[in-house]
Amino acid sequence: MRRAGFEARLPPMTDYRVGVTVSQKVERRLTWIEANRADLRPTRVGRADDDVVRVVIRIPAGTEADAVEQAMAVFEKAARMTADGILASHVGVLGAKAWKAGDPAPDDYR
Repeated sequence: MRRAGFEARLPPMTDYRVGVTVSQKVERRLTWIEANRADLRPTRVGRADDDVVRVVIRIPAGTEADAVEQAMAVFEKAARMTADGILASHVGVLGAKAWKAGDPAPDDYR
């Protein structure tokens, strides 16, 4: 039973960009995301001499933390779908950073 005057409110959805840095060892996960989650608009960024792979994906979320959590869930699913032999689903993910779509991207993700 609800209390009078109580209304649950979710934070408004905002379009976030989440930059994820992964080890080259798990690049197959990124290839899977590009092939199967085009709705996230994955875009590789970085320099040719980088020893890591960087990608920016688009996530609608209520908060930056929620956007990062959703991005990690996408990479966990990619790990399961590629069955690349690396046991821990976050192994290979070296970092993630979220920002609002209209804000400038962090230096590593330009």
